Parts: sequence; C-alpha cells; structure tokens
Amino acid sequence: MKLMKYCISPSKLAWLRKELGKDANGLIAAMDAAGTAYLDKLNASTEVLEGEQLEGEAGETDTPTNAKTQTQRQAQRQLAYLWLQQRIALATRIDDADMAALTAFEFQQIHIEVVQPSEFDAVVARLQAEQVLGFDTETRASFERGVQHPLSLIQIATADACYLFQHAILGEQFTQLKTVLEDENILKVGVGLRSDAQALKRQWGINVASKLDLNWALAQLGAEKEMGTRQLVATLLGTRIDKPKKITLSNWQHVPLSGAQIDYAAADALAALMCFNALITQLTPFYHASSATKAAPLIPSSLAAPLAKYFKDVE
Repeated sequence: MKLMKYCISPSKLAWLRKELGKDANGLIAAMDAAGTAYLDKLNASTEVLEGEQLEGEAGETDTPTNAKTQTQRQAQRQLAYLWLQQRIALATRIDDADMAALTAFEFQQIHIEVVQPSEFDAVVARLQAEQVLGFDTETRASFERGVQHPLSLIQIATADACYLFQHAILGEQFTQLKTVLEDENILKVGVGLRSDAQALKRQWGINVASKLDLNWALAQLGAEKEMGTRQLVATLLGTRIDKPKKITLSNWQHVPLSGAQIDYAAADALAALMCFNALITQLTPFYHASSATKAAPLIPSSLAAPLAKYFKDVE
C-alpha cells in the first residue's frame, strides 16, 4: 500500500521530497513499507485477540450464539482491512517513475474499423446488442483564437471490436448514432465524458444517456483529482498508455485517418471499457462480502447503486 501517496496531500509530499533530497524515493518507500507492516501486524493481533476472546466466551457460556457473533466481528474487521488496501490502491496516483516502468497498453486481436456508410446500419445493430460500451470522441484542435472545430470522431468499443465513426465520411448519417447513444439500457463508459456529451448535444442534438465517467467513479473512492486515461489505465490495468501530443492535436477531420490516429482513437475507447471491467472485478467481492458478514456497505452508495446490476454473483 502506498500510504504516503494516499494519506499526504500532493503539496506536502512534494515538500517532503524536497526536504529529503536525493534519498527521498528510498525513504518514502521505507515509510510505506513500515506503515504496511504495522497495519498487517495490527490486523494479525486483532485476529489473535478475538480468537482468544472467542475461546474464552465459548468456554464460559458454551453458546453457539456468542461464537457466531465473534466470528462475524472478526470477518468484518478483516474485510475492513482488505477494503482499506483496495481503496488505497484505486485512489492513489502513480508517479512518472512508476508509470515509465509499466508495460505498454496493447489491444491485440481486436477488430478496428473506420465505419463506412454502407456498413453503418449493420454496425449500429451490433452495438445495440451490447450492455456496456467504451466511448470517446475526438475533435480537431484549433490553433486560432475564437475558432472552434466541430466534433470530428466518435469511438465506440465492445469487448472485441472498436468502431470509429468519422463525420467527414458519414455526413448526416453521423447523427443516427443517436439510437445507441440515447439508449438508456446501454451503459457508455469513458473518461471526461462531460465535454463529449456537451459537444454532442450542442452540435448534433444527441443527449447521451446512461453514462459512467471513470474519473467520477474513482473520485467516489477517494481520488482527490481527476485521474485521466493514463492514470486509470495504470491503476486498473497495470499498463502504460502513451498519448503523444502530435497525435492528440492532429487533424481528426482528415480522410483517411493515419494508422497512428486510428490506433490512438481506438485505444481510448477500448481502454475505457477494459478499465470499467477491471473496476467491476475488483469491487465485486466487497459488494457481496458486506452482505455476507452483515457489515455496513463498504462501497459508497453513490457508486454501488449505478453499478449494482454489473456486479457478478460470486460462488
């Protein structure tokens, strides 16, 4: 657990690094290790103490009720400790050094398609069969004051494919994505969705319904500021996604898009869906465990409520 990064504000951590000098990384790592060891010891000693209490009470009263109560308390404490570890792991930002050491994000065996007018209806029908979609958009950057370009590209990902809808190719057909994006039965997941949704409503009259911003989701777990795609991919997938500015600021209205543009655009939508699936996987045990141990819910209701239907049953 990176206790120092989680429990100390970025400004205080920066001050601490300055004060510690060249040995800062090693000393901070040592403090993290000591804090983790202390919590592990505290957790272990709690288990021993409760075990002794359990034996004593069982010997004195010999009632199954007391034994069951103590067992539940012990399980609740253990669960709370595991949840602390999980929440710290999800809410702690990864620094540049750790980020650089991660392997690159890859999406092999994924079908990527720049949708042509003749394929549009078939692709939309395919998307309407999904429960959750990765979602992102791209807009051509403006380098002139007062000039703003319209949204150029919509990327929508499934588990095994990513479809790129380019306005320069589709024209008015572009607005027919309304049937997917306004479908309340299909969850659209992405990063920084507010600006995407605003642009779609302003320019095309599309009101994106049933959406989950992963930045918002991590904030419910304690992240102090927006994580962004690179942080989310590192935290949830353990990989590094590169976002070169040359591609970010490129002309997304150009036909055809370059291979680098296609890979960049597809990666954002695919990463969003993969991050969502990873988040669900990591939260599911805690969602169900609270009920099993009769403990108070661990996942904030603001997050648990919209995600409830996606938590898989555990055996």
